[in-house]
Amino acid sequence: MRLFARVVTLVVLALLLASGCGYLPSEMTIAGKKKAPPPHARITGKPQVVSCATPARGFRPIAFNELYIFTGDAPQPFHEKTDLPAQFDVEAYVWGSEQCAPRAFCKKGNYYLLIGRGPGNDFDTWVVTPQYPRMIIQSPCYEWLRVGQRYRFSFSRGKLVGFSRK
Repeated sequence: MRLFARVVTLVVLALLLASGCGYLPSEMTIAGKKKAPPPHARITGKPQVVSCATPARGFRPIAFNELYIFTGDAPQPFHEKTDLPAQFDVEAYVWGSEQCAPRAFCKKGNYYLLIGRGPGNDFDTWVVTPQYPRMIIQSPCYEWLRVGQRYRFSFSRGKLVGFSRK
């Protein structure tokens, strides 16, 4: 019976992988390439400029979707507003992370993908589509930031200046 269950699981996985289900291109990949280039070549994130123990500052809260302008354009369906306040807080989920490549000489830490709301907290099967807004930060706090967790992030002049678990 166990063998049958394992065979069925392998067949389902093979079908999902063969059909391309669950994969959509993002900033972290280049179409047609199997492996993403070093992060310094493609990914830019809002850097963290304070200690990992610095909590969110309590700036004026802004809803995640209010950070973006939605264009309705397929190639670039959203972009960050240019008239954001100098300091603000936003609540977001950490959806994924990308290690900073050693050859990128980055001292600011790994990259983290933030989304506004979690899909029922099911981060294993959900995919960020190009139409769904997201923000990338760069932080050395890999012990503190966990995928699937919600945080309050404080930003000042485009830099991360604190975060707290929600």
